[in-house]
Amino acid sequence: MSDFVAYQPPLLAQAKAEDNARLLRQLIWLSVPVLAENALHMLVGFTDTWLANHLPDTPNLRPAAASAVGTISYLIWFIGLIVGAIATGSTALIARAVGARHRSLANSVCGQSVVLAILLGLVLGVLFYLCADQLVIATRLQGSAAQHFAGGYARMLSISLPFNTLMLVANACLRGAGDTLSPALSMIAVDVINMFFSASLTYGWFGMPRMGFEGIALGTVIAYIAGGVIQFVVLLVGRGGIRLHMHRMRPHWHTIKRILKIGVPSGTEWVLTWIANFAMIIILNQIDPTNAMPAAHHNAVRLEAMSYLGGFAIATAAATMVGQSLGMRNPHRAKRSAYLAYALGGGMMTCFGIVFIVFGRYLARWMAADEHIAELTARCLFITGFIQSFFAAAIVFGGALRGAGDTFAVMIINVASIIFIRFLGVIVVGFYLRLGLGAIWIVLCTDLLCRGVMMYLRFLHGGWRTVEV
Repeated sequence: MSDFVAYQPPLLAQAKAEDNARLLRQLIWLSVPVLAENALHMLVGFTDTWLANHLPDTPNLRPAAASAVGTISYLIWFIGLIVGAIATGSTALIARAVGARHRSLANSVCGQSVVLAILLGLVLGVLFYLCADQLVIATRLQGSAAQHFAGGYARMLSISLPFNTLMLVANACLRGAGDTLSPALSMIAVDVINMFFSASLTYGWFGMPRMGFEGIALGTVIAYIAGGVIQFVVLLVGRGGIRLHMHRMRPHWHTIKRILKIGVPSGTEWVLTWIANFAMIIILNQIDPTNAMPAAHHNAVRLEAMSYLGGFAIATAAATMVGQSLGMRNPHRAKRSAYLAYALGGGMMTCFGIVFIVFGRYLARWMAADEHIAELTARCLFITGFIQSFFAAAIVFGGALRGAGDTFAVMIINVASIIFIRFLGVIVVGFYLRLGLGAIWIVLCTDLLCRGVMMYLRFLHGGWRTVEV
């Protein structure tokens, strides 16, 4: 017996290491398809921004075109955040149901989520079409960016919104079931379609009309429509343990309320985040009629996406594993999954932070032909390089908490930081003190640092283990 006791600790340590290795492999398996999808999605953003910065025939309008593309990207982001109120609830509920082997509940949540997505897309499409000019006025875009580019882009985009919302929610349902490969493959196809048609229609390649800026918008519309159709078919066929049945699309109010109970706090939090960022865009558009600062800001955000989109991929995997672990009634597994996810995501984002600090100026010059815009972009990348590990904590531990259904606590943390640091700070340093784009990015990075710390402390507290969904 004494011999057994003597050898027990090494055996337990070995078992724990093997268990961690299995969890890490599962995290990588779930996150790699999402990472590939996000990488290609980032490339779409690069392509649109690069096309605007290198618009044919009208070089004097390139800063205005880049500002318009960047500003419209915030409207597209807003759509994704609204849809997130459905998507977050869908992922959490389906993950729990799959973990508990309750397939009929997972299919029911899928059907109700699809109905909500289509209805939301129709409402947003009508609003975007009717209020395109008002949206552009609200952004405070000036000159050619407002007169020639942004309004037409917003109206064209409205056609594709029901397909876009369906695509995003279908992806969330599949990921909750543990199938990250199907959404990734579908979105890779969508992104390839987007880049091909945007570039071809802008420059008139492959016998297509040479549309200039309108080609960027039309390529996005074609891609979103294709994505909605592809994902609807994927759900009908059935993947990842869930399947869309037509009878599951009849409204079931109890399931809808459960989806929204989890999702609305996240949707509220993300909308408030968007409002703070949109206020910053308004300030930049208003204080710089040359469009240099808005263009540099959008370029820096596109380049920073190389880091945080990878973090979001790992956070997606963490949300699925935490939700499924709690469905198995194994909170210890959920906790270890989250820590392993941060080790993976935090390490990756920290490496990107070093790249931004050391090589930011070269990335900025590749993105923009204008030397002044490139200099401003490099300054933003240098600042954000120092807080990427904290940004990773906000993303990964926030994703783990959402996967557990603890969306209210996440909302409180993010809303407090957004209002008292990001929103008020940007107004003070940008609008009143006019300290420039670098000072604004210091405020943004302070917000992310504080959110990372608070998100980790909430996860450490452990209240997420007992959240009822």
